Amino acid sequence: MLSGSMMKISGFFALMIVLVIIVFGFLFFEPFLTEKVETITVINKERWVGERGSYFIFTEKEVFLNSNNYYQNKENADKIYPLFRPGSTYKVKVVGYRISFLPRFRNIIDIMDDKETNVPLPNPPRK
Repeated sequence: MLSGSMMKISGFFALMIVLVIIVFGFLFFEPFLTEKVETITVINKERWVGERGSYFIFTEKEVFLNSNNYYQNKENADKIYPLFRPGSTYKVKVVGYRISFLPRFRNIIDIMDDKETNVPLPNPPRK
């Protein structure tokens, strides 16, 4: 029979394994659970100096991140950043959660179309 301290250690490790599975499961399924199409009007855009290939897109309601992300299967940040023009309206696909008290922004995955010209923008083929 296991002693009381051995049971506590086993319970602790079991809890840690469950937490790791939940965190990595969320990272893996986040693009599928939080994907949404939004219509945004760009106010400004900036390059994030601290990290290569990451950009901020400022809109009327929220700040979005345009960054490459392995878990979100995104590799087109450098290609779609120049397509954003301040004052223009776009229909974009975003993933993630916005947590106001943490520096966490929703990531723009793709531009669906340009509302100003109503012409679909060229999207790179998905792998």
